[in-house]
Amino acid sequence: MTARGKRLIFILVVLLLASGAVVYSLFFSNLFLINKVTVAGIGRINEAELLQLAEIELNTPLINLDSVAVASQIATLKTINTVEVRKGWPNTVAIVVSERVPIALTDLADGRYLVDEAGIAFTRAGPNDVYLFVSAPNNSARGLAARVARILPEWLIGEVALVESVNGVSATVILNSGRRINWGDELKPVDKAAVLRVLLRTAAGDIDVSTPEVPVINVPIEN
Repeated sequence: MTARGKRLIFILVVLLLASGAVVYSLFFSNLFLINKVTVAGIGRINEAELLQLAEIELNTPLINLDSVAVASQIATLKTINTVEVRKGWPNTVAIVVSERVPIALTDLADGRYLVDEAGIAFTRAGPNDVYLFVSAPNNSARGLAARVARILPEWLIGEVALVESVNGVSATVILNSGRRINWGDELKPVDKAAVLRVLLRTAAGDIDVSTPEVPVINVPIEN
């Protein structure tokens, strides 16, 4: 055998030994076993509940962890907006979540719930959760109603009984007095608020500010 052939065989043997050492270290040794799981981004969520749902076993090879599957399991919590599971070599798993942020309240058949900007009624409301109420037949419409509720001017909020949407395209603000304000979509909130403030002082009846440049007043007809 030539010197070159011997050299090639030597290199192959070294590579095989190195590969075997890497495989052994990753799968069979104690060097890369999961010994710590960290959780970031939680507020309302109970950490113990999240870890139980994740089902990450300590002292198992980190390389065997299916990060996507673990993230999918955690995402089944309705309070979760996004979740990322990262492998932190040599032996740590990091779970980073963002929770749904409540911006409105809604009443469903089984109770009162917090609603996020997507219209998801994600968890039961508590006695200290104070937001405007919204009503809608589905998440899309509820999301629009909630986002409109969020952008209403502070001077109006105390007069609002409910914000509703039936189609996810236009929202109606219902005042405590019973007057209805057709707010429309989320665009031009400052212009709509300015026009509405004037009209509420000078006119009776329902008001349409969905196109603030051309507001409409439905004056009630006296019998």
